[in-house]
Amino acid sequence: MPVHDIPSRRQALIVEIEASLAYEFLMTLCVCGDGEGYATYDVGKAWFDALYAKASPGLLADIEQFGFHSHEIWDHILGLAYDCPAPRDVPSFIAFLQATDPLELRLHILGYYLREHRRATPPDVIYAAAQGDTEAQKKLLRTSFPDDTDWQRTLRWLMPQDAAAMKERLLELVRGWYEEVFREQEAHILPILARDVEAKRALQATLSPEQLIEACTGWEYVPEPGIRRVVLIPSYVLRPWNSDAESYDTRIIGYPVADESISADNHAPPVRLLRLAKALADERRLRILKKLSAGSYTLQEVADDFGVAKSTMHHHLITLRSAGLVRMRMSDKRYSLRRDAIENLSELLSAYLAENSQKE
Repeated sequence: MPVHDIPSRRQALIVEIEASLAYEFLMTLCVCGDGEGYATYDVGKAWFDALYAKASPGLLADIEQFGFHSHEIWDHILGLAYDCPAPRDVPSFIAFLQATDPLELRLHILGYYLREHRRATPPDVIYAAAQGDTEAQKKLLRTSFPDDTDWQRTLRWLMPQDAAAMKERLLELVRGWYEEVFREQEAHILPILARDVEAKRALQATLSPEQLIEACTGWEYVPEPGIRRVVLIPSYVLRPWNSDAESYDTRIIGYPVADESISADNHAPPVRLLRLAKALADERRLRILKKLSAGSYTLQEVADDFGVAKSTMHHHLITLRSAGLVRMRMSDKRYSLRRDAIENLSELLSAYLAENSQKE
């Protein structure tokens, strides 16, 4: 039998890079629903304060109630943004939501199309729960990440809602967020996203699909059965975090735009150099790098070794990852050292100093 006829031959992974205001629109809702994580985002407290000052109290109350400080809902709706036809701007996305069947929208929100959720709860149970079956809803509550308090609160609020009424309330929310808050952000954000996509597409020609995903996200990606395509979505507001969603055979990963894509003073140090300096200026983070130089570890293992809470260690690891010093393997959430970034530090500093000398 000729080699090209062997059915087990693995299909090459397709990686696409796409900027879209519909995605960023959902990212802002995701971030603004994170009631306890404001300090972890690069945009800073002033950015949050400015957005909340523009939004009406009723709109803010609706956002809080829809997610209960869980960004699950907005991550799940990313799959619908991917299904929305181009140009995927916010008005076309809202029109697409308007045309979406209420049950279909409810299935997306409950995680029906996400393999992680389908592994936790059989898909037929999620489907029945979305249709209003009370026994299925009880089983969904028992099985769908019962330790995630915010997600459980969200489910308990969502499931008794009539699907059509919930859709109308969601539409009212997204229209309000666009008109009151996001519309005037577009002119600032879109050029940043476009610059990052252009840079990543140039990089794409020199890297394998897996290397490109790691370069964008800091995640070590291993091709997954059933996933044929990965779509990389740059985000300004999400920095330094990643987000992850699915649409059938496609994984959608929101990643933080590179520092170089954000306009800055040409005479200022590169933001990447500042991130590296900040990451290395903390004794505990240096000790974490020392530990990771010996192997790969989970968040829990590193936290236990240092005797700190997982949330504290997560913050340190995110700081190190955003500086390019560590990577996380998506398959098992293990962190390891990126030795190439360590080796490039002196080159980055030397290039900046030489550049300043030439300007003088």
